[in-house]
Amino acid sequence: MKIYKIIILCIFIQLPFIGTVHAKCDLESYKFGVSYKSLMNKLKVDEELIEPEIKGVSEQLVFFPGELVCKNEKSFEGAPINFIFLYGELVEIQIIRLSQEPALVYWAESIYGEKEDKPSSFYNVQPNAQWFWDNSNSTISYSIESDEYEMIESIIIQSSNHQKYFEKLAIEQEGE
Repeated sequence: MKIYKIIILCIFIQLPFIGTVHAKCDLESYKFGVSYKSLMNKLKVDEELIEPEIKGVSEQLVFFPGELVCKNEKSFEGAPINFIFLYGELVEIQIIRLSQEPALVYWAESIYGEKEDKPSSFYNVQPNAQWFWDNSNSTISYSIESDEYEMIESIIIQSSNHQKYFEKLAIEQEGE
């Protein structure tokens, strides 16, 4: 009987932490392939603040403060989040953060899986490293550069299912 009391006590102690695990901001909820207007609706942007979608443009970028997109994610404070549209569909998300210590990498690994065998330069006092990894429908690219005062972290999440758009844009740009 004593073991059951211990188990129940452990469950009650862990309950407050269960909510914080699910509070992680998952940018995959902003589905690749959605239109500009769908993204604005998902972000609950007021209609009068929404700029009209530019028709006939190959590439469009929209950015928002990280605090607006991911209200409960501390790693996104002060980090702009760029949404890249090619031919009217969301195909890439970029996050850049200036800070004193790495944070975006830990957020990314909690969502997209941990990257094994990180470059040893990531663990330096002044890290300078880049790597990428894949999940089921995205390629995630991470970069960190630092000097003696601060570091810049960058994450690019790119749709694997929209490669034809990246190729089409490259061909268009080569022709210019």
